[in-house]
Amino acid sequence: MAHKLRVASPDEKPAVPAKPKTLSEAIEGGVYLEILHAQRRDIVSSLPEEKGPARAALHRQLSLISKEIEALEAAASEEAAEHDVAEDEAFDAAAL
Repeated sequence: MAHKLRVASPDEKPAVPAKPKTLSEAIEGGVYLEILHAQRRDIVSSLPEEKGPARAALHRQLSLISKEIEALEAAASEEAAEHDVAEDEAFDAAAL
């Protein structure tokens, strides 16, 4: 996703990233992408403790969730880009 750059004011502080939601918090919020991110974090944190078939199943689930997150974020990025293009002003060569 392309970000628009701007000059920061001298008294402006950098934005602090939000703390990731727990799975329970994400489910309560009802935002599907946040739920997927929380599930992925839970899987990653439990992987070192698992062995054998359970570990293989978690790896597969991690792969599936990661692909779904990537697809949803790409679609959101594409939609945002289309929205930004629609709002651009027409080029005026005479203004040069």
